[in-house]
Amino acid sequence: MTKRGYIRLFSYALTFTFILAGYAIVNMNTAKSYKLQLENSYQQSLNELSENLDSIETNLTKSIYSNSDKMLLEISRDLYSECTKAKDSLSRLPVKQMNLSSTYKFISQASDYSSYIAQKIASGKEITNEEHKNLTKLLNYATQLNESVNSMVAICNNGGKITSSDIKGKSVSINSLTTDMSTAESSFKDYPTLLYDGPFADAVLNRESTLLKSSREIDKNEARKIAATALSCNVSEISFENDEDGKIPCYVFAYGQRSIGITKRGGYVSYILYGGKITQASIDEKNAINIAQKYLSSIGYDNMSNTYYMTNNNICVINFAYKNNGVTYYADLVKVGISLSDGKVVSLEAEGYITNHRERESFSENVKKSDAEKNLSPYLKVLNSKKCVIPKDNGTEAQCYEFHCESSETNEEVLIYVSSQTGKEEDIMLLLYSDNGTLTK
Repeated sequence: MTKRGYIRLFSYALTFTFILAGYAIVNMNTAKSYKLQLENSYQQSLNELSENLDSIETNLTKSIYSNSDKMLLEISRDLYSECTKAKDSLSRLPVKQMNLSSTYKFISQASDYSSYIAQKIASGKEITNEEHKNLTKLLNYATQLNESVNSMVAICNNGGKITSSDIKGKSVSINSLTTDMSTAESSFKDYPTLLYDGPFADAVLNRESTLLKSSREIDKNEARKIAATALSCNVSEISFENDEDGKIPCYVFAYGQRSIGITKRGGYVSYILYGGKITQASIDEKNAINIAQKYLSSIGYDNMSNTYYMTNNNICVINFAYKNNGVTYYADLVKVGISLSDGKVVSLEAEGYITNHRERESFSENVKKSDAEKNLSPYLKVLNSKKCVIPKDNGTEAQCYEFHCESSETNEEVLIYVSSQTGKEEDIMLLLYSDNGTLTK
């Protein structure tokens, strides 16, 4: 072969090598892209599973504290629905690789048992003490598995990869719960579709405010004066931002880092927003609550009773509900944010109050509070109680006795709402305490 032939052969070989290298790089980048997409899909499914397990744990806890067939039926149906969602989330994850086989077994058992409980209640039968213990066992497993999945989520949030097998959950062993569990029906055939006017029904979203409808319309100058008073500044310092339409039409003004919405009818302070940061705290939550209480009275929100508060980023947000003649109306809600640095009002949200506040009929006690208390679960000890009116998902309200209780088994605190009309449970809320305040779920 001539010298030119060797050169030509070498050139072909080199070109072929470059082509192969190019294909390799393209394929490697494509593989990386697919792996990244798979990782994102896995992590999304893991987050959804975490949310599902949290809901399952909450519903199981409520089922233990409920002593009402109607409430237990609703909780069982919600539990069944959450288990179905959890199974869907789990089906999109590499179960064996992530050590989630116990999770799958638990969800299946919880789903089966919730169906069994729902069917039993629907047929008019009562829940036995043994079945109550089964629910407690399921709750214990739910708590363990929830912690395990949450730890995986935390690892992923810190850079861990599911596709690289560098996340591990705690191993949770699930044994057979009881004979009742194993004999529970494997599926709930002909499960009825739960039809109701939910919280997002048009009747709720588009409900007209009686308060605004009965109020006169104000002009921009009147609204500016109200805004200046609410923000403790001179009228000349307030700047008009825009007209805001929608469910609650407002004039919007700005002062410094705060903006404020004043309703075009009635001149109510609808909201206050703050764009800055609070870097230190010099007053405590008790002072913040007192400041917020006085502030609400000064802008026309009278008879407001503080319920719960939460502190984040040196801002204490207090929930206030309207209270009249010893009855607390939870739908008439105003949230106020107080800076723990200087006690200034940095946020306010009054949509609940503006939408729902109106003259209501007198509180009716067809069932005495002492009789309503007898209907509570025997596993609860009552700490205190009060009269209240709570909003329902379908836009109606229910007159209730609120019983603040403590579990004799776990010492967990819970709010049970029992109808003053029928003596039946209307709702259950779990109390969550932390260093920052109190939450309910």
